[in-house]
Amino acid sequence: MLPCDASSVGKARRLVRREVASIGDSDLADAAGLLTSELVTNAIVHARTDVEVCAFVDGDVIRVEVSDGSSRMPRRRRVTRLSGTGRGLLLMEKIASRWGVRTSSSGKTVWFELVC
Repeated sequence: MLPCDASSVGKARRLVRREVASIGDSDLADAAGLLTSELVTNAIVHARTDVEVCAFVDGDVIRVEVSDGSSRMPRRRRVTRLSGTGRGLLLMEKIASRWGVRTSSSGKTVWFELVC
């Protein structure tokens, strides 16, 4: 469990990069780290709860899950070239092989997968 604090973004990114580095693909580690940073940032900014990050490699699939204590669903925002925020889900759609949201009685889990 990581606290609702900006420092948790870097901790989560490093955790995921270490896990993905085990397969020896630095491009995938970079992509997984970037997407993890986006999800953890969104959880801290919008859910304002502690977050839990789970990452694993299963065969040729990397899966990362970020759970928070809010039932508020992520939504894509309308952004312009001058917008300072709001691109996280756009990145998810462009980079992840698949992504989604699972709800629970204690909040939600936003997940993504990357195929090796």
